[in-house]
Amino acid sequence: MPKKLTIDSLSSEIATLNELLTSARQSNDFVGEMQIEHRIDELSNKLKALKEKTLEDNSASVALFFGGQPVLGSKGIAAEFAGTALEQFQNLIAKVFANNEVGDLGERGKVPFKSHSELMVTGLARGSFGFVLDEMSEQMQLESSQLSHVIDKAALLLRDSAAQDDAVFESILEELEPRTLIALRDLFLNLDSSKATIRVVENNLDFTLDGPSIHRAKIRTEATSIEEKTTEVEGTLVGFLPEHRKFELADNAGKLLYGSATKEAVEQFTKATDIVIGNKCLIRASVKTVAPLNRPPREVVRLLEFLRFGD
Repeated sequence: MPKKLTIDSLSSEIATLNELLTSARQSNDFVGEMQIEHRIDELSNKLKALKEKTLEDNSASVALFFGGQPVLGSKGIAAEFAGTALEQFQNLIAKVFANNEVGDLGERGKVPFKSHSELMVTGLARGSFGFVLDEMSEQMQLESSQLSHVIDKAALLLRDSAAQDDAVFESILEELEPRTLIALRDLFLNLDSSKATIRVVENNLDFTLDGPSIHRAKIRTEATSIEEKTTEVEGTLVGFLPEHRKFELADNAGKLLYGSATKEAVEQFTKATDIVIGNKCLIRASVKTVAPLNRPPREVVRLLEFLRFGD
């Protein structure tokens, strides 16, 4: 279970007990007062230990709460909706994980490293009807796992897709690849058509998307198109920032290309024995044309690999 969710639950229970303690003191219920004080001390120590804990399992964990038409308070949720929504969220995680590992995905075919991104339902979350999804690992993670960072990124994609400001949504499009956009679109379409809401809690992130937010994200993801092509470009390498994975290249026609670089391209650059800045090179690049809602299309270039250094 996400640490934040546990902390919030303990804090809420302590607050309720403090109200009961005040009531017990006002009614001179000494036995009840002692019992409540003991329980408050017990939970407070547990909360303090949880906040101060440094050696803990940092495996990925996220809680998804659903509300709206498919949900009957905290009693139940429509099985078909829940199954589809969880599958779509897992699909989004798989696409983001694969994109982090191999870069842009192909239009079709199996998603690479899909088994590495699988989460398991480990419990039901209190409050409105929710599910706790955890990474199952045989070893304790002393540092945040790779899948934990992927869930962070996927959660931010959900939040920013539904932001009121169009510029927030457009800012994520440069890093978004087509199959991840489709995964977002499918999830928002299901939530919107089902008249459902969603709350996401993981690590330090906690946000809720209501009906209007979900509808806004659905409209945006449906109206946005991302087209990709891979091409070879010959030109002069003007600049390269390995730590930021950014490059700048002037092609033979004088057009300046600027964008991100893959891990492989960074490794090739750092291993190059000759000075390559200011010299000719041949690269393989992904050129992505992004067309947001009511905005002119723009190109996003990603350096996939160096094919040749020098003439």
